[in-house]
Amino acid sequence: MDKKRTINPPVYSPHVKKAVDFTYQNLNEELSLERVTEHLNLNKSYFCKLFKHHMGTTYTKFVNELRIEQGKQLLLETELSILDIALALGYNNPNYFIKAFKQHLGTTPLKYRKERES
Repeated sequence: MDKKRTINPPVYSPHVKKAVDFTYQNLNEELSLERVTEHLNLNKSYFCKLFKHHMGTTYTKFVNELRIEQGKQLLLETELSILDIALALGYNNPNYFIKAFKQHLGTTPLKYRKERES
């Protein structure tokens, strides 16, 4: 994924920038709140408030949105199975990928792929 989400306020926390950079670099790996706060050496509660303030969303939703966007590209540009795409995006459970995809886009990954192919 080449496009990075814009951080809205002109002055933002270096912690948020580091978290966003870390997320893009590790998008295909396990990205828990614990992992990112450990990487930043920050308290989880403080980080959650800071991230939401600057990004307008929670860290977990941010990660899922990035993964879903990347998943959309993989569905259209490759013939990888849904399982392979889910694993490539860092989801340990393909059912969670399908659920997150459907919540975000209102359709399943398979239906999304089939609708775009025709």
